[in-house]
Amino acid sequence: MPRLPSLLLLLGLLTLLVRPTSAADLAREFTWIDVGQGSALLVRDADIAVMIDAGPPASAEAIIAALDRAGVTRVDLWILTHHDADHIGGLARALAGHDGRLGTDDDLEVDAFWDRGLEAAPSTGVFASYRAAVGDRRAGVGPGATWSKGQVEIAVVDTGPLAPDAPENHRGLALCVTLGRATLLAPGDLPAQRVAAAALACGPVDLFWVAHHGGRDGISAEVVTAIGAATAVISAGMDNPYCHPDPAVLARLGGRRVLITGAAGIDPEGACPPLAPALGPEHVVVGDSVVVPVDP
Repeated sequence: MPRLPSLLLLLGLLTLLVRPTSAADLAREFTWIDVGQGSALLVRDADIAVMIDAGPPASAEAIIAALDRAGVTRVDLWILTHHDADHIGGLARALAGHDGRLGTDDDLEVDAFWDRGLEAAPSTGVFASYRAAVGDRRAGVGPGATWSKGQVEIAVVDTGPLAPDAPENHRGLALCVTLGRATLLAPGDLPAQRVAAAALACGPVDLFWVAHHGGRDGISAEVVTAIGAATAVISAGMDNPYCHPDPAVLARLGGRRVLITGAAGIDPEGACPPLAPALGPEHVVVGDSVVVPVDP
């Protein structure tokens, strides 16, 4: 997949990186929606919109507001990387629009849904709500699946063989997303070994969505080598009980610019005091969603 021609060009784009999400003037951009301890990303190219994940159940209002600010009334494709509640929980409510009732005029129109398939799916109320909301519009996909429209190209990349008893995080989709001249690797909550395989399959990237919200299990020396100098984005909720992102992850990422939608231990007196001293000038904790505009 194509990448930006030079790191300098990427850094030039990133000078505009953190800005209020009320601005919807740029039509080609990645928007990491602040959904607390969970994940949700809007990929937008003019009137084309793709969503990746839907945050936890409490995140639906944030997703609805972000789509409103971007002027999005229809989503071409919504991809759910795996079936944990912090990735699918906000979907059913978000689809119902402002009035909170499915089947009314303000419902969000979505053309299609992708997920990892139904094998070994969890028997949770959140998953049942997801299945009921998407109905027959969903398709289970795996490595080799591709989708493209306008300047958006998405490929599900191979992460290696899967054990029959693999936990949910290991079963997730790894996505290689190209928007204009920028490429993003989105590995969901995959463990480091599978993230490294995804990074090699995707090729050089400009943006890396750090696996598992910055948890220590999602990154390794092999991952760091494979992603090169990519700018990293971490979706981690303020006051999350997991103390994400882990200071070891920030250290592993070295001098790369790291954008964080929220963090548990910024306050040295907070629940995760080791995080505050781990933050450096290259780490940007954003009080709102992270928006990355992309040149065509």
